[in-house]
Amino acid sequence: MPDSFIITDCPEALDGLADPGSQADWQAADLPADARCAWQAVGGLGQAEIVCRPAPPPWRQIMAVGHSAVSQVDGLRDLLQAGVTPPAPFACLAMTGDNFHGNRGRPWRALEGNLHLTALFSPHRTARELGLGLSMLPTLAVVDALGQFDALGQATRIKWVNDVLLGSRKISGVITSTLAKGDRIEHAVLGIGVNIAATPELPSGKFVQPPGSLRELAPDILITLPAMLAALLDSLAKRHAQLLEHGPGALHADYVRHSCVIGRAVEIWEETAGERDAAKRLAAGRVADILPDLSLRLDGVAEPVRRGRLIFAD
Repeated sequence: MPDSFIITDCPEALDGLADPGSQADWQAADLPADARCAWQAVGGLGQAEIVCRPAPPPWRQIMAVGHSAVSQVDGLRDLLQAGVTPPAPFACLAMTGDNFHGNRGRPWRALEGNLHLTALFSPHRTARELGLGLSMLPTLAVVDALGQFDALGQATRIKWVNDVLLGSRKISGVITSTLAKGDRIEHAVLGIGVNIAATPELPSGKFVQPPGSLRELAPDILITLPAMLAALLDSLAKRHAQLLEHGPGALHADYVRHSCVIGRAVEIWEETAGERDAAKRLAAGRVADILPDLSLRLDGVAEPVRRGRLIFAD
């Protein structure tokens, strides 16, 4: 097997994803023990017929499964906590899946035609060096990737903290999970969902940002899953390199530039708002700024707001 590789049990789903410098065809894969352990941790079936070919740099391993019965974020975290570390940068995705989730365990439906990607970076840097860079990184990577499709232009915006909107509809959400040793961030697991072909059905309510999909909202732009995957893998790697080389400042500047909440009247509620009746409103006002720790500065509110669910009030 090559030193870096894509392995999959559904090669037809990845048509169009290739290293531009490689014309390699899919080959039968005989996985070493550590790679097979990772494959099973992210939902791959042991009896599946799997194939491989070289991965686009700098990715060391990319694993794509047709269906995963486990959250790949959770599976990868469990693998790391068990002392097994895939060679980073590492990525995995599932064409469909069960038990996927976003922040606070909120369900994320893994529908066919959409992108469900989990990426692993191993920065081995102090939390002080990285700041909130790892929290901003996947959201910015989605915006960057969508920006590679010229017709979308600057249409995508970030809703605090980590939703990506096209117009007023949510097309992407991300989560960041880190594993630390002392004050050093050893690993970062980034979970990213992008609605490409299908719009999930969600319960309505003021705390739920209406969902959308690229096919629904931008029907004239042909964005396939392999094309979006290639763009997103590229932007993730570049944003991670930027963070390690320059720190979180440049990421923060871009995060603010792409924000759709600056200047808007908003309300911030407890994280449990919409999930239980007793949730309280924490603050309200017009957003004046987003600080480097991603807290919101609201006009007329003395202290920055560091947590909560944001809804628009205008």
